[in-house]
Parts: sequence; C-alpha cells; structure tokens
Amino acid sequence: GRVTTALIGASRPEQVEDCVGALKALEFSDAELAEIDTYARESDINLWAASAERKGPPRK
Repeated sequence: GRVTTALIGASRPEQVEDCVGALKALEFSDAELAEIDTYARESDINLWAASAERKGPPRK
C-alpha cells in the first residue's frame, strides 16, 4: 500500500517554524476538504481505510 505523509527536511529554522505552524490550522473549510477529496479520488487513495479497519465490520 501507499503511505502519504509530510517529510520535514528543513535547512533553516524558519522552515521548521512554518511546518510547526501548520499544526495551528487543524480545522479545514468545506472547500478545503472537497479539494483534498478530489486529489485523493484522482490518486485512488481511500482516506478512511485506516479508520474503517480499526472499527471492524458493522454490527448487526
């Protein structure tokens, strides 16, 4: 399977600050989420696979 993640390879302190600063914006607008979904579908990425695997099969 494929794993998508951010790799931090900073050569200047400002780059580290920018990366850490991204943690301050953990909420996304509906438009931002729609754009993320678009790229995920184009790349055939199941954004919810890990979550579904943890939950197990649906209960009856």
